[in-house]
Amino acid sequence: MKSIIHEVARRARIRLIRNEYVPVVNCTAFVDEVCAEMLKLFPDAPFAACWHERADGSQAWWLCHRDTDDVTEFVEPAIDVEALIVERDDLQRELIQAFR
Repeated sequence: MKSIIHEVARRARIRLIRNEYVPVVNCTAFVDEVCAEMLKLFPDAPFAACWHERADGSQAWWLCHRDTDDVTEFVEPAIDVEALIVERDDLQRELIQAFR
């Protein structure tokens, strides 16, 4: 399995996402492992992204940030879930437009 994950990660292309050049690959399985492998292969990338197209034509995206060990920066006492959903949807639209 390690060799499959490595081979998928090696197929990544560098794309500009929100003013950052990051590795991106089309991947339908083992996305966490593939993103982690891309971060090893591309040590200067702040994050890595995996995506795939669903049967209904929509796209699903996974982003793996390099500095996820310290989750305190992502956790706040009162999380505005609606704002997170809006931001996620905005990023999803932005990514779809970037790859059309």
